[in-house]
Amino acid sequence: MAVFVDFEEEDVEPPQDGQPPFWRESVAKPDSSARGPENEAEGDEEGQWPKVSEDANITPVTKALGCYPIIMSMAAHIDLNTLDSLSRTCRRIHASMLEYRKPLLMSTLRCSNEAIPVDPEETLRYRARAGNWFYMEDSPGRSGATGKSGQCARDLVGECRRCSTVVCRNCAVKPPAPNVLPDRHRRLCIACAEAPLGNLVKPRLPREWTLNSEDMKRAICQCASQGVWLCQPCGRSIRNDDLEYKRIWRWRNQYTASLGGLGTGIGEGDRGAICARDSACCAGRECEQETDCDAADARDADNFLSGSTPLSQTSSNSSLAPWSSGSGSPSSNIGSNAGLPGDPSERRTPSPQLKPGYERHEIEGIGGVMKKKLLRMVKVGACVPEWEDERMTGKILGREREGLRRSWCGWCRRAIAAQKDWDAADRERITIETASKSKLAN
Repeated sequence: MAVFVDFEEEDVEPPQDGQPPFWRESVAKPDSSARGPENEAEGDEEGQWPKVSEDANITPVTKALGCYPIIMSMAAHIDLNTLDSLSRTCRRIHASMLEYRKPLLMSTLRCSNEAIPVDPEETLRYRARAGNWFYMEDSPGRSGATGKSGQCARDLVGECRRCSTVVCRNCAVKPPAPNVLPDRHRRLCIACAEAPLGNLVKPRLPREWTLNSEDMKRAICQCASQGVWLCQPCGRSIRNDDLEYKRIWRWRNQYTASLGGLGTGIGEGDRGAICARDSACCAGRECEQETDCDAADARDADNFLSGSTPLSQTSSNSSLAPWSSGSGSPSSNIGSNAGLPGDPSERRTPSPQLKPGYERHEIEGIGGVMKKKLLRMVKVGACVPEWEDERMTGKILGREREGLRRSWCGWCRRAIAAQKDWDAADRERITIETASKSKLAN
């Protein structure tokens, strides 16, 4: 159907067939007087056209998102997926963001490894090893490699749940299988299990806050609901840590009085399993820690040599090394560095150059060999409780896996709420709803 309109005669309405006429970008109401009495009721119903309010979506939030500095600062903390979801909330926000489309796309959150160049030699090998949870840390040959396996993504970027490093989906670890989620539980001491949940999160939240708060839900472990999001340094050894923790509890369950554990004091005093929060434990205490100086100095030497590969740089900064002598002469520095090549088998132990002092103690070992021990006061967590039913049945962390007791996540290092925490949140929510209903009734 075609409609011919004569624009010279503006006072005459154009004819329409069947549908209500459109005149000057507005819908004309049907004339009920021209209708007969038999369709008068029908005309009244068709004449009630809805009025669209232009101020329906004008709120302080929509006004703020229309401001360029506010929307740009917000876009710097979200990825492309979140930006797309934000633009789909309402038409007014979509229109406001569409005006700044190009600068918004350029200013979204980016991965911390985006500036690192791509290493083509490690691309296929690194991606293949990323799916294997049982490989160890990087080898010494790979520690000096500079590069990444592929280009960083922009559509799915977020902070690591453990160290808060911003990584994309290509730089994050592969999520583990759902059947290994119970292995992430770690046991807490009695003080940490009974403390308010706000004391176990970082930063600390008020003790009266419960799981009804969105801040509290984001601060606790979300590996089971939201998925595992860890960077490569934090997530590459989580499965090895889980297996080691399970072996510790298996050994403790088997080491009973019938197997030679009588009189050893296992599980008593400071000989029990340490709280999973370690030095951040609510009932932590100071104790002496004894460290072999040879092992500690060798580890420091490895870290120093890995940071300065050229020999000239090593010799020039030899005064900063822990094995450097106090004379500071070039000949002594060169001689000390000559005994420390890159091969660990040819490295000379640097501990004899460090004199005993307040922390370093000389101890006579087997065969009259003088060894040096480093004694320091460190804060360790309290011992966790052990139950006889778990020892008899062989269940490892049964209460934590069933949700009967609060635990600690070994992957993201956050608290895992127990069933009593969720029950307390439900009681608080019911109390608030009852109070609000009573106020409305009055």
